Amino acid sequence: MGQQLLGNFNAFKDPNAPQYITTKSLKAMAGRPLTGNAASDQNIRLARELARRPELVKAMDRNSITGGLDGLIDRQKIGMIIQSDNPYKYLDDQQLAGEMLKKFDGLQDAHAPGHIKIERLKTLAGWPLTGNPAWDGLIHVAREVSKRSDLLRKMDNLASQDSDGWIRKQALRLLSH
Repeated sequence: MGQQLLGNFNAFKDPNAPQYITTKSLKAMAGRPLTGNAASDQNIRLARELARRPELVKAMDRNSITGGLDGLIDRQKIGMIIQSDNPYKYLDDQQLAGEMLKKFDGLQDAHAPGHIKIERLKTLAGWPLTGNPAWDGLIHVAREVSKRSDLLRKMDNLASQDSDGWIRKQALRLLSH
């Protein structure tokens, strides 16, 4: 679907933001009646299918620096989603915090139980995949969290001193509910 959207990018562009497809322009396309024109109908059907997959739209909408949703989808964001093999790319922040909580034992600092050091998380995000599912799961979650600076900041500041460089288990519990 991402490849189709990228291939027909111009048909979905928002006239008020011509460099982007917006979530608003996708909804508008999905709300159109079928026309009998094969190309137009294909775009309408694609928009309707995307409306049934909000996690995919959110993944394409996610700001590549902050991880926030800005309603603007450009060609680069679509390309990044198509090329990414990270299984966590479709998760929202709440779900991602839940995944970190599930993997907490593998992420926590050996010298500070109950805490994840952000520096270690970023280091782990830079590791190549190993082929070991347990390690690769940790690497993938670290990569996705590290891409979302807004979420990482929340994790760092919730249930602890602001900007101390640590994520506490309690913060993940709060964010995942």
